[in-house]
Amino acid sequence: MTGQRTILSKFHAWRGKYFPERQLFLRSEGRVRFLTIGSYTQLAMASVATVALMWGAVTSYAWFTRDLTLEQKNRTISSMSAQYEALSSDFSALELEVERRAQQLEERQKFLEEVIGTPEAAPLTTEQQPRENAPTAPEGNEGRSTSMNVPLGGPSFLEGLLGTGSAQAAVPTNSDRRKNLLARLQQMEERQRQLADRLVDQTNSQMAHIDDVLQPTKINKDDLLRQQDETSASAMGGPYMPETGFEPVFAEEDGSSFARLLDARLRLEMVTNVLNSFPVGKPAESYYLSSRFGRRKDPFKETWARHSGLDLAGWPGTAIYATAPGIVVRAGAFGPYGQMVEIDHGNGFRTRYGHMRKVRVKIGEVVDLGTQVGDMGKTGRATDTHLHYEVWFDGKVRDPMPYLKAANDVRKIQGRHEETSEQ
Repeated sequence: MTGQRTILSKFHAWRGKYFPERQLFLRSEGRVRFLTIGSYTQLAMASVATVALMWGAVTSYAWFTRDLTLEQKNRTISSMSAQYEALSSDFSALELEVERRAQQLEERQKFLEEVIGTPEAAPLTTEQQPRENAPTAPEGNEGRSTSMNVPLGGPSFLEGLLGTGSAQAAVPTNSDRRKNLLARLQQMEERQRQLADRLVDQTNSQMAHIDDVLQPTKINKDDLLRQQDETSASAMGGPYMPETGFEPVFAEEDGSSFARLLDARLRLEMVTNVLNSFPVGKPAESYYLSSRFGRRKDPFKETWARHSGLDLAGWPGTAIYATAPGIVVRAGAFGPYGQMVEIDHGNGFRTRYGHMRKVRVKIGEVVDLGTQVGDMGKTGRATDTHLHYEVWFDGKVRDPMPYLKAANDVRKIQGRHEETSEQ
């Protein structure tokens, strides 16, 4: 109570000092009147005046500074708008980049599925398995040579990556979604690169198998490739369209993997194309070998001489067949060969059939594998009924025996290539 009285005493003292009771003298027409203004009335009037003055000052300041405030707000809005436009532009550019990379991966995926879908890329046979020193596929890639588990089919592929709606893909704040999308694309690139490397190893194994098959014939894949180049160069043309190949999507080594695969597949295709001309048929259905290729005693002069083919003896009139498709370039009497047929099979391969009793084809005729070209006889320089059979490659006569032994394996290679072409 004493404290409250002290405060009230101070208040009354302050009020009495600054707001004492005042009297106003009002004189009018010789009369004087007094108007008394109490202390509390003065205090109330002073409070009202103070509040009005403060309100006027605040409103005046706001009035004079509103243009500055509006200008500041406009600058803030413009800055936010510019930031939004930049963010939107960056996201659009990122979305286009992601779509471009997704399309690159889709093209690669289709190429890989085409390669996997060919019989040439089927699981290797026992003799075609990669050798011990051949590169192996990356770990964790087993069983993935026939499927990448990636959707294809135009828009569905990109929609699966980019989303089905433009509004969904246009949310600029969804950074996690963009990161996940790029991560998925990078994982897909890695899987495709591993598969490409595995297909390169598989293709190289197939080329090695072809070399093994042809090794007894003393020709190899390089000889076949040279024949393909010479044949192609003799009849070529058309507009110049440079090959772009597959550009890297993320990693630089990614492009080299597909470049190796394209080169390996091209070489394999060229080799199998040349092997389509390889003689794989039997020149006669039934015969026995009466004289081999190479050095022998001449049956007429009894001196050593070189024999340029195989003598296959049989019954007179035995059917003689073309051992590969081709065009007849000789048909009729030809010196010591007697009645002879020569067939050009293309890609450097030719065969000759001599000493026939009767020729059943003519020059320029196109024959297929197994077409009867004549009947076995003993015309020309011959001691008895037989077929003189020669095989030529790259302008040189070759021993036909290794060709006959390799025929079944080469036929399998030809069969794979023919099935690929039909697809």
